[in-house]
Amino acid sequence: MAGRPLPVSLLSEGRMMLQALLNDLKFLPNLPVLLPLDDRCLNVSLPRNTEVVPVSQTDDIKQILAELIQQAGLVWLIAPETEGILADLAQIVTRHQKILLMSQSETLAICANKLFTYRCLLANGIPAVETLSLAGLNKPPFPACVIKPIDGVGCEGSLIIDRPIDYAAAIENLLHHESLLVQPLLAGPVLSLSCLFKQGRGWLLCCNQQHVTVRQNRFSLQACLVNAAYPQLALYQELVDRVAVAIPGLWGYIGIDIIDTPDQGPLILEINPRLTTSYVGIRQATGINVVEQVLRLLDGDPYLCFSSNQAVQVEIY
Repeated sequence: MAGRPLPVSLLSEGRMMLQALLNDLKFLPNLPVLLPLDDRCLNVSLPRNTEVVPVSQTDDIKQILAELIQQAGLVWLIAPETEGILADLAQIVTRHQKILLMSQSETLAICANKLFTYRCLLANGIPAVETLSLAGLNKPPFPACVIKPIDGVGCEGSLIIDRPIDYAAAIENLLHHESLLVQPLLAGPVLSLSCLFKQGRGWLLCCNQQHVTVRQNRFSLQACLVNAAYPQLALYQELVDRVAVAIPGLWGYIGIDIIDTPDQGPLILEINPRLTTSYVGIRQATGINVVEQVLRLLDGDPYLCFSSNQAVQVEIY
């Protein structure tokens, strides 16, 4: 976002994820860190051996990143999927032949496009929320609909149309229908699964309950309860296993958003191939240092020792 206004919601969640990552790195004191940081966001707590590279609004962020990636051995990106930003950055890392601590750009592109993700899950028989392109849908496909960007992050750009009679007027005011999708508005708790993935295998770290409110027909994520107690953890692990086989390119920390419907059971809403807001509470809730375990994936399997088991509330300010 160098040189552009900082959206309040993304700034809040991005800062929280960055600080949580830095806090995990504090337990790995022998690992030197290069940190490019927007000069409007310099107030973070740093681990030792961290070199901060301030980025001003007039700087060329891609040039700075390219130079820093050349100096690094490992690269961990925190960025949204929107407009291919995350996948494009991953390609820069790959071109410089550095180790990317997340999925490769091809897999990131699949997950960034919610319609592609749905079709991939559907082809593999994995239960997912029905997802259609808005283009050409002049009549409401569901009794109540949610319209969202095909590559949005979180609740960004969501619009609820809870009456069929309001559908035509609502979509008439929307531009670029080909970049929007429609899903049914479903009942049930909205959850996220925090996971690790590697080469067709997946490990469920915890299940998190998302506290979502509706304001002016739009969703807003207020908080998440990390490591919430749910009796269906075995079922969720089975879902993670099936996703790992369907999208074998998933690697590192992954968040899977689901809605646990009363009649169809858990349905996948989207797959986030990056840090999520729930990540912020994982170490306190479970005792697991995600950074340490992702580094373990480079040479083998994670060592998941749950030294804590408590629910932790993460508030989004």
